[in-house]
Amino acid sequence: MKRICIFLLVLLLMIGACALAQEEMRWLSPTIGGNDAVLIVDNGNDWSVRLNLRAEPRKGSEIKGRIYTGTRVEIYEDNGEWCLVGLRFSHGNVLTGYVMKQYLAPVGEGFSALCPLAETKRAVRVSEDVGRGPIDLRVGERAYVLAVCGDEYYVMVPGAGQGFAPADAFEPLKEPEEAARIQYDAFAVPSGGLTFTDDATGVEVKLCGGVVLEDCWQVPGEDVWHVTFGAGIQRSPRVQGTVPAEKLSKGGWVPFEGEVYALERSFITCVGAADGQLILRRTDPNGDVFWAQGEVPEGAERIDSEICRIKRPWRELLSQAVRDNVFDYVVKGRVLDERTADEGVTKELAERCTLRAALELDPGSGKLLRIHVWLEDVDGSYVTGGDLDPVTGAITRWGCNA
Repeated sequence: MKRICIFLLVLLLMIGACALAQEEMRWLSPTIGGNDAVLIVDNGNDWSVRLNLRAEPRKGSEIKGRIYTGTRVEIYEDNGEWCLVGLRFSHGNVLTGYVMKQYLAPVGEGFSALCPLAETKRAVRVSEDVGRGPIDLRVGERAYVLAVCGDEYYVMVPGAGQGFAPADAFEPLKEPEEAARIQYDAFAVPSGGLTFTDDATGVEVKLCGGVVLEDCWQVPGEDVWHVTFGAGIQRSPRVQGTVPAEKLSKGGWVPFEGEVYALERSFITCVGAADGQLILRRTDPNGDVFWAQGEVPEGAERIDSEICRIKRPWRELLSQAVRDNVFDYVVKGRVLDERTADEGVTKELAERCTLRAALELDPGSGKLLRIHVWLEDVDGSYVTGGDLDPVTGAITRWGCNA
């Protein structure tokens, strides 16, 4: 009896440990948008127009700095109209404050920053870069001015870091030359995958072929791109490092080579691995994206990574109003019954049909593409179908080509 009790106790401890392991997987979401909680300041096409960085989230608050278009900012809080942001291109000091959300935009493909590249007229020391010591600039050396802060500039020195420097140590600012502007772009991981070292941890990271990399920037003249990918700011699994330009795929679609799973109404994609653990990305039916690192959750069912479709009862995906709009569209428009050459769907036919629905995902980017819906006759045959916008439920495409 004593042995049986000990066995049961060990079994209960094992079950408890497994449950705890499942609980320890925390799904993290970017603070704002779908681009890893990193956005860029967009003041328009005039390089001299700058965005106020304020001490508090309100107009009239102290201005800590004025930020140039194209400056990359990390989002720490999203308060609706205002966002708490930090200016960081790489390691080093971070200038923080509040900006109006309407002047922030996703990192744009092929976007050029309008931050001036200022030249020193005397030797100057940039305030100490965290963990790396000060940055000393000689006469004639240059740095990107990300923001003007009173009588100081907040600058980024390529390859060294960023910090504050006296404004009077630089020549007068002028519009940055096209060839000298910081460049942003988007790439795909090529077939076979991509391996690089995470700057923050030194851990080797492997991303699967077909993964879309939206947050990439480069200083003109460099032969590498600075890549950031993963969860929200300063939260694992977030990885960042430099990747040679020739190892990134630009143009043309790269098939996703990771594994894709369905978990109830959510997609889980295995996009890579870091420190021996899988990097997992989850996309929910409303389009929200979450991240975790660890094992694929129990109950997740592997699905075809090319089709990436989860079939669900329509009531789990659509409101009654959206369902009614679909039937109204089909009947009033006399949409073609695709089993025939030229017959439209009548009201009587529509009433005997069953509406089916499925979520569809782009596994490379993790974005929810559409809700696909179709009518099935009582014998299970396909009658007609189309695509709905996953956010609004509006019909975006219908008929034979859908």
